[in-house]
Amino acid sequence: MTDSMTTEQSHAPTERRSAQRVSVEMFVRERDGDRMWVHPATNLSASGLFLESHSYSQRSSLDREYMELEFDLPDMETPIAVRGEVVAMRRVNGYAHGLAVVFIDLSTDHYDAIATFVDGKLAAGGTEGPWNEAAPTPA
Repeated sequence: MTDSMTTEQSHAPTERRSAQRVSVEMFVRERDGDRMWVHPATNLSASGLFLESHSYSQRSSLDREYMELEFDLPDMETPIAVRGEVVAMRRVNGYAHGLAVVFIDLSTDHYDAIATFVDGKLAAGGTEGPWNEAAPTPA
């Protein structure tokens, strides 16, 4: 560590996201065959999101690899439907399981729509939220 690097800097998480993110209060629908769950999302970027899962036990959360997701953005006529890969899981609020999900088949139009939404929320004073509630981008 150099003299100019502070202890806080040396312990800061490595930023691995490829897109800006913003804190959100929105719901994401997960489809699994004929079943559907609704999960609150706490942050969103054009590359992924972090959601709270109240529908799974910790064991089944750990077993999640892919999710079929759908959510709405203001001013969009159709929902965004995307397949996501679960890249991290952690306990949230002592009872829910937080899942970091990276989008793996997002269309260019939907990527642009989410990026515009995120930029708008940040410009209006939205916050990025805590770093540990983010969907990291695989290296």
